This record gives sequence, C-alpha cells and structure tokens, in this order.
Amino acid sequence: MTNNDFSALEQMTYSGRGITVGMTPSGAPFIGYSLTGRSPPSQARELVYDEKNQVVRTSVTDPEQLADGSPALLLYPAIANSSKGMVVSNGAQTKLIYSEAIRIVGKTTEEVLGRALGARAFGPYESFWEYDAKEGWIDITSYEPDAPNFTPRISAYQRGSNAAMYIVRKTEDGGLFSIGFKISLIPKEGKLITTYKGGNEKPLLPFDSNPLDVAITSESPEEIVDSLYDAIKGGQNPEDNYRVASAVMMLKDGKPEVAIRNRNELGS
Repeated sequence: MTNNDFSALEQMTYSGRGITVGMTPSGAPFIGYSLTGRSPPSQARELVYDEKNQVVRTSVTDPEQLADGSPALLLYPAIANSSKGMVVSNGAQTKLIYSEAIRIVGKTTEEVLGRALGARAFGPYESFWEYDAKEGWIDITSYEPDAPNFTPRISAYQRGSNAAMYIVRKTEDGGLFSIGFKISLIPKEGKLITTYKGGNEKPLLPFDSNPLDVAITSESPEEIVDSLYDAIKGGQNPEDNYRVASAVMMLKDGKPEVAIRNRNELGS
C-alpha cells in the first residue's frame, strides 16, 4: 500500500472512467487512466500496452460479452505518447487529440485540446464523425450515444509541465455542455476527472465539478497504478466490485514507462 491519495476517487460508488494528470515529487509527469464497469460488456475488457507505438488501449477479454455492448464505444486507444507529449481520453477522440498534438506548433495545451475536440470550450464548434456498422455515424467530439447514460467524453493533453482537461456532456434539457481546464503540473500533485459524478443512479449523473485533487508521493508508475487500482473498487455493498483496469504512463527523460493492472489477471 502506498501513500498516494486518490481518496476523491475512492469515495465514489461508481466513477465510470477516470483520467488523472499529475507529477511525481521529482517532477516526472504522468497520466493515469481507470476503467470501471457495471455491465458484463463493460467488464469484459482489459488494458494492454502497445510498446512499439507507445499506446495503452482497451482490449477484449470475452468477445461474446462484448458483442452485446458497443465495440465502437468500448474499444479505443486510451493513452498515447508522442514527441509532443501524452494524450488520453475515454474514447475514439484520443486519435483526434494525438493528430492535433503532433501537427500543431506554437499552441498551448488547452488550444490543442480544444481544436482537436471541436473547440466547444475554446471557440466555434465543429463536429468530427466516425462511421460504425452497429452504431451508425458517431460524433466523437460529443457525448456518447449510449442512452440513457449518454456517457460524457473526457480527455486530457500533457506537454512538459502544462496540461489541459476537457469534458463534454449532455445537459438535463437535452443540450450539450463542454468545459476545458488549464492545468499547471506541480510536483506531488495531480488533478482528476471522471465520466460520472460518483453515485450509482439510473441513469448515471455526469461529472459536473472542477477537477478533483490528487496527492502523489511515489516516483514509480507501478506504485501509482496500484493506488489508482485500489481506489476504483466502488460499490455500495462489501461484495460489490466495479473494477476493470487501471494504467499509468509516466515520462522519464522523455521516455514512457507504463504500468497496468487488470482485474481479469489479478482476480479482484
């Protein structure tokens, strides 16, 4: 057990997906990603690392269960490293952020993130659509079409000691709301956003606050990912367990170090 403080996440009954951007005491930036699930299709996944391309992605543990869900929404690159920093999201929009990050020069992290995701939070809005044979056309810059939850899309981009986080969600009246946050990375600190507010309602309520605080004491991705994994058990009863997986990508001397924890491998 480590002393990294993910209590804001641990207190949530059900967090959905979570993104953490932070910095170790020595100044190494990292991104954390957490997966929880209530349904069998959501739980039939794991996180795997593509070392050649420096990408952490979701993968299938039970193809039959996944077929009952929506592969277009459940399978995606979650964390990716480039020469221009690390990107992370809970869906296909990771590809948009990565493309914008390596293409744009002279823009801030929040400008790159905003331009990649249609600039809702930072200026005029533009959609980007992807076709899926099961779901049809999906706007991957909007919230997910998984009624009744309409899962928010959460994203982040880190470059050096600067980062930005972005949330787009459905409003109560059926509209669309988006907001971006500029983050200055500070040693021993991190910021956290999740897709859901933390309860176990039906439908689930979207995350609607500023990024939450995280305290970091560890220097290794292994210790941080253990803290992150410990924090996502969730549930209202002792027997509940919504964990699916967690991953941490950390940059040391410009090179990524990755640690992953999968429930299907750990057993609990």
